[in-house]
Amino acid sequence: MLHANHLLAQSDGSPGNRIDEQALEALSGLFSRMDILNHPAELMDNLANIPMVLAAVLLVVGLMCVLNGYIWHKWIVIILAFMAGIILGNLLSEQLGHSSVIAFSIGTLCAIIATPMLRITVALFGGLTGAFIGANVWTAVNAAQPETHWAGAAMGFIVLAMASFLLFKLVIIMFTAIGGASMVVLGAITLLLQVDNWEPVVRENILANDRLVPILVAVAAVGGFVLQQSRAHASAGAAKEKPAG
Repeated sequence: MLHANHLLAQSDGSPGNRIDEQALEALSGLFSRMDILNHPAELMDNLANIPMVLAAVLLVVGLMCVLNGYIWHKWIVIILAFMAGIILGNLLSEQLGHSSVIAFSIGTLCAIIATPMLRITVALFGGLTGAFIGANVWTAVNAAQPETHWAGAAMGFIVLAMASFLLFKLVIIMFTAIGGASMVVLGAITLLLQVDNWEPVVRENILANDRLVPILVAVAAVGGFVLQQSRAHASAGAAKEKPAG
């Protein structure tokens, strides 16, 4: 009886639904501003509202992207399309009462559409990665005018979206390394914030240094890029040496 009442409370109530909506809003907030890495206070507020399970998912998917982005790029692109669709669905559902069902439905739709349109999806994610890089670099260089970060985002989007049609493999490695590094760092920070003894130290260090999170993401991204490049060259070499028949 108590269990049934608990389920009923969650269905029209809101403890469960409020948690889902809060998590979706926090996840949307992370990616709603392209130069979010250069705004530690806003970043911390969003990360504090992400539940541990979602942070673990970000960390695992991010590690998959960093370590094996090119090798598993088809599945990774579909997973990223699903996650992007959830964020888009959450933004659209603001007009319909913040329904998590709508968010997950649109996420599923985006994953389905991305499957047969892989090259176009890669171009889109490549462009978004370029926009992410451009916006954060622009804000880091023009700290006095962060509102103009859209200029760097626009340039980055155009460059990498166009490059994806000429340098398909390189762009996949780049966007999986950078996107994965961002998810690994943000997921790890979120998990650390869940530990009471570490939360004040982590928050204090990030808020004291505006460049700490961008540096951590850059280090993880470069490491992932180098690792994926070496693995891609090794697999290409092994394929050439393999005797025919």
